[in-house]
Amino acid sequence: MTRLLAIDRSQWGWLAAALVAGVFAGVIAAGASRPELLAGAVVAVIMAAAVLARYEVGAVLMVATLPLDEYGRVISAPVTVTLFHLALLLTLGSFAIAPLWRTDVKLRFSAVDAGIAALIGAALWSLPGSLAPTATIVAIVRLVGLWAFTLLYANALSQRRVADWVTWALVGTGVGSAMLAIVQYAVPSFTFGSIRMINEGGGSYLRRVGALFHDPNFLATFLTVSLIAAGALLVHERTWKRAALWGGASLVLLAGIAVTFSRTAIIGLGVGAIALVLTAPKERRMWLLGAGVALVLAVLIVAPGQVTERVASIGEVGYNNSNATRYYMLGSTVEIMRDEWVHGTGLAAFDKAYPRYRRLGSLSTILKPHQLPLAMVAEMGVAGLIAEIVLVGSIIAVLWRRRPKGWSAYEAFAVAGLVAILVQALFQYYLYFEYLWLLVAFAVAAPRLAAEEESV
Repeated sequence: MTRLLAIDRSQWGWLAAALVAGVFAGVIAAGASRPELLAGAVVAVIMAAAVLARYEVGAVLMVATLPLDEYGRVISAPVTVTLFHLALLLTLGSFAIAPLWRTDVKLRFSAVDAGIAALIGAALWSLPGSLAPTATIVAIVRLVGLWAFTLLYANALSQRRVADWVTWALVGTGVGSAMLAIVQYAVPSFTFGSIRMINEGGGSYLRRVGALFHDPNFLATFLTVSLIAAGALLVHERTWKRAALWGGASLVLLAGIAVTFSRTAIIGLGVGAIALVLTAPKERRMWLLGAGVALVLAVLIVAPGQVTERVASIGEVGYNNSNATRYYMLGSTVEIMRDEWVHGTGLAAFDKAYPRYRRLGSLSTILKPHQLPLAMVAEMGVAGLIAEIVLVGSIIAVLWRRRPKGWSAYEAFAVAGLVAILVQALFQYYLYFEYLWLLVAFAVAAPRLAAEEESV
């Protein structure tokens, strides 16, 4: 062991290469009789080698595999493992060993890490009184994983080229998912992917599509994040050629959001668009405002009638069971907060307490929380409230210090994206939604990039 630790940094790469070569040889020997498995294994080993050599490759790979959701599952029991999880574990391993042999890699922390630590502390605080201790422990492990995910991306995105690669992967996978969603909606005979037929009453059904996501709302939120990324780059672009590229991508993403019929995404996108205008260069704000109004009017004119009807039903709770459930659950959550204000129900144990508080008029099949800020307090008590304040405050702190200098494209993306997804979190429980934490990482890295580029 002493000799191993004494190996020169430059030799760690050769050691990893030897390990990968050994695995590669084993794969060839084991898969010689199954060409299709062999081809997949060879690709997997090559990708693994690339990630081990540069964890930044893994950062891009994770963004590319995230939209696969249920269709990227490797196993479903006893726990769900997807291609994204495999990429995450491999990338975290590469990130952990990178400082051993790369002199350009130095681990950097920020105030946001303290905010996430407060959140993990609140989850631990909720464990003694948890109504589902096993679920709470699993949730704590997931939070630790999300902290590692955020820390990795905050460091990786602090390199301009990696921020570019990740953003291109984000927008590219968003455009691909949006195109799949459009086909799912436009071609009724096309059944691949996630498709839900929602009974609207009176014999009317709404075809809601989710591409490869298990839930159309999650697809819509992902497309919202991708659209805001493309929009931020478009707003700050200085060449017509690249502006046309981001503009075309934005239109495809907007169409993809429309066919999900997600009211949550419509609200979040509207607020995010306002944030994009406010963070744009001053000389472009009035032009953007006018273009935004024109785009909204155009969408209302050409969009299918079901889209406009869906928008019109956003505030309706009288006949809309989905809206009514969210409204009534809000009151139930407040009551749980009042009764369980010390330790809460336990993280991920809301559904054990909720049936006693469920109100008439809400759907009995929905037990999981659909509103993040209050649900965090209901699940983790007073510590959850403190953690929320500390985490949000830490994010504001890392972004606000650069406000007088104007916003860069990536800072604008972080601000508008976080505003949009946090507004959507008022209607969905997005605590474990990786795109939320990717935006948090951008909020940490973007000011670093802007400050370094200004100094150069």
